[in-house]
Amino acid sequence: MQNHNFKISYEVNVASLSGHLFQVSLQIEHPEETGQILRLPAWIPGSYMIRDFAKNIVTISAQDPSGLPLIVEKIDKQSWQIQPCIGRLTIDYSVYAFDLSVRGAYINDEMAFFNGTNMFLAVQGQTEQACAVHLIKPKDSALDHWQVATTMPTTQQATHEFGDFWASNYQELIDHPVLLGEFDILPFSTPHHDFELILAGGHQADTERMVQDLQKICQHHLTFFGDAPPFKTYQFITLLTDNAFGGLEHISSTALMYSRNSLPDINDRQIMPDGYQVFLSLCSHEFFHTWHVKRIKPLGLADASLSTEAYTEQLWIYEGFTSYFDDLSLLRCGLIDQTAYLKIVAQSITRLIRNQGRFKQSITESSFDAWTKFYKQDEGAINHIVSYYNKGAILAMCLDLLIRKKSYGQSSLDDVMAYLWQQHGKTAIATTKDVVQKICREQLHLDMDDFFTCALYTTQELPFTALLQDFGVKAQLYSRLSLDDKGGTANNEIPSPASKIDFGAPLKAQEIGAKVLQVSQDSAAYRSGVQVHDIIIALGLWQISKENLQKQLDRLAPGEQVALTLLRDKKVKTLLFTAEVAKVDTVFLEVVDDSLIAKWLSP
Repeated sequence: MQNHNFKISYEVNVASLSGHLFQVSLQIEHPEETGQILRLPAWIPGSYMIRDFAKNIVTISAQDPSGLPLIVEKIDKQSWQIQPCIGRLTIDYSVYAFDLSVRGAYINDEMAFFNGTNMFLAVQGQTEQACAVHLIKPKDSALDHWQVATTMPTTQQATHEFGDFWASNYQELIDHPVLLGEFDILPFSTPHHDFELILAGGHQADTERMVQDLQKICQHHLTFFGDAPPFKTYQFITLLTDNAFGGLEHISSTALMYSRNSLPDINDRQIMPDGYQVFLSLCSHEFFHTWHVKRIKPLGLADASLSTEAYTEQLWIYEGFTSYFDDLSLLRCGLIDQTAYLKIVAQSITRLIRNQGRFKQSITESSFDAWTKFYKQDEGAINHIVSYYNKGAILAMCLDLLIRKKSYGQSSLDDVMAYLWQQHGKTAIATTKDVVQKICREQLHLDMDDFFTCALYTTQELPFTALLQDFGVKAQLYSRLSLDDKGGTANNEIPSPASKIDFGAPLKAQEIGAKVLQVSQDSAAYRSGVQVHDIIIALGLWQISKENLQKQLDRLAPGEQVALTLLRDKKVKTLLFTAEVAKVDTVFLEVVDDSLIAKWLSP
């Protein structure tokens, strides 16, 4: 074990690739005399769900300074008490790591990734102590090229090498994800700050373009908040797979998962592929969190215990505002144009108005119930809950427009963010649930209480249509052009809504037929008795696929009834389907006054 100058030291070794096992050795110089208690977090900050990481500890043992074994007693699902001893206490334990996610720990033959919440037992009574981490390079010769990616502090001269790292306390220790393995290291910088884009898992991407675009985003966020955050180096640690999506913010890095197939290649230089735009938005979102949730924090989550849930109704501020600024920043950076941005906004509004759950759950209830409802969604979620990301972003847009309107263009949501940073981020004073209302009232001198009451505590519709109209944008509704239409279609491509027939359930293509993923309440599919997991195989006399269902539906007249044949639990069933005119639940945003929209979107 290295780093003996620290009172607490961890040693991490990749013990088995095929068994997906880490081996960790923890040394405590001065354990509790009555018996040291150790705990592993039950959840990770930024992901509001109890995950019980301790379930992945496979074996655990302890010994005193002379090497004699000590009794280890498990006292609850995530805590152990060690037999009293005098002098240095050593605990050895193995951790199963096969959760390929931004919140987990994972080992395969190409890489080993972990978050500290999965790996490092907390020493009760000493979590404020500085601690050391020694990363051992695997002895397998096939892994000679493995490197290290983490922003955990180190005194080593060579970057990306195995060796000694440290953290000021346990909270900081678990806020630095670690990647070991083969990966691309793509450095870039802004004045006074260094960045690295880490790509693991293999790719064929245009990395030159990616670095240039990320540099613009990072510079935008640094300028937006004004004061440099307390980090010198920031990493975008990206785990690439065939089809994945995810991001989790940390103090000076982010862990991302993304589809390698959605990254740009050299032939995409003249366009912005949809998949790449989403990747940039994800990076923008997580980097924005460096200020807004990692340093500006809501009361309830600041210094929260990681052993049980920590409730807040403020996620509409932290995830909603961030979801608004992530795409808006791409426009401000010049990475997308106004048309592309309005398409993104139209798709967000479309997603909201197709969600029947918005009539049953307020956005503050959505935040408070994140632990049980948002993070544990089932097939009925579209009908029962609303997303504080999606609705939060539309709410933030409405708030931005309303501030601009009421202040006659003198203030905006940018000013709210500036006050949040100055009064709460820099001072480390957690925000109360009415913090935004107070800023609008006391700093911006705007009376917006009626808006906040309706937007936060009721299920009334947000006033996006009227507010967009005030800024030269007309929200037009049309019926979707296909089952995959997400909204934002150009105005001249929109057909008459009366020419479309509604189904009401998103589908997944199957070798035969199409599988039902969700069933929207108050839809034709819902009223016909279609259920989640049904496989639709025929409409009338005609075989159905995901690709031809809408065409077959459009051959029906409103009110016409036809047999709908499906497989349910491998049994053939026939339902009576009644054709209904498709809902106008898809949004296109049309600019009707360039001078007015400039008051919203121009720098």
